[in-house]
Amino acid sequence: MNDGRLEMLSSNEGPSAREWAKTANIETPMKWGDLEREIISLRLVPEEGVGKRNLLLGMIMTLTSLVLSIFFVSPAIGAFFVAWATMIESRGTQESLVTLAIFMFVVSIVVTVTSIRTWWNTRSRSMVSIVGGVVAIVSVSATFAVGLSYDGELPGSWLEVLALAAGVLAIAAVALNLVSKPSKTGEGPKSGREQRRYDAAREEVVDVLVERGLVVLTPDQRRRMQRMRVGTWHKFDAQGRV
Repeated sequence: MNDGRLEMLSSNEGPSAREWAKTANIETPMKWGDLEREIISLRLVPEEGVGKRNLLLGMIMTLTSLVLSIFFVSPAIGAFFVAWATMIESRGTQESLVTLAIFMFVVSIVVTVTSIRTWWNTRSRSMVSIVGGVVAIVSVSATFAVGLSYDGELPGSWLEVLALAAGVLAIAAVALNLVSKPSKTGEGPKSGREQRRYDAAREEVVDVLVERGLVVLTPDQRRRMQRMRVGTWHKFDAQGRV
């Protein structure tokens, strides 16, 4: 027991998030940015540590980000398949390459729509989204340039439509991110472990506040709050909604 207390003191951990939320004097209407800053400044600790659910969520988010980063180059791969198709004479091989190119542009559309949805939730600039959008714009431009310079006619009536859709969405994503302010540095914890810890603490605090009747949140609002990175809840106050 003594060793456990010394370990807690040495790590400079604060009180239990759930116990703090039960007695905290919270003003309403809720200022989510102030609440989150309080959670971080007091170094609140989730009752059961960093829960498995939050650890699993962090792993899923990390894996998803990695996959999305790879998928960001999908329009470039699509442009490569189109260029390859113009260099061969076999109609069957051309059809296969164009089909692959169409799939890559569909992936690009899905990734860009996801990027725009993320922007909608955070309203902050993302360099990953900007770079990915620029890659898509250049790739789509290259695709049309190659297609126009090709003497023959490539199979696949959906190729031009999907490539154009990927390019338009990419332009929209880049424009939205460029006109947005970058995320402020130093708002929240930097390490993944701290992110998971305060994410779990936020969850427990909100659970108790809902139990106390201080806030009323729909399941969709709770999911939106869970997706927000620690240190960004102040954006809810700026938007006037969760």
